Amino acid sequence: MRLRHGQIATERPGGTTLVRGKCTFTDQSHEVIVPTDGLDRWLCGALIQDAMPNVSADDREFLISGISPKGWEETFSDEYENL
Repeated sequence: MRLRHGQIATERPGGTTLVRGKCTFTDQSHEVIVPTDGLDRWLCGALIQDAMPNVSADDREFLISGISPKGWEETFSDEYENL
């Protein structure tokens, strides 16, 4: 199944889904494993933090925006250091 930002979701055994895609900032591959039922709830309109509370904020950000943790750090770390 295709998600936002060209990510591909593949169901796995045990109620999880592997989501792969390229970071929208670095163009490097990134992947996360999330609970399938949580992913389904989010895709149906639930807030991501409610649908997948045990998924890290970094992984949820990748699902929402396509930005990997590395892409986030490379792009924004200098901005926060100068505050």
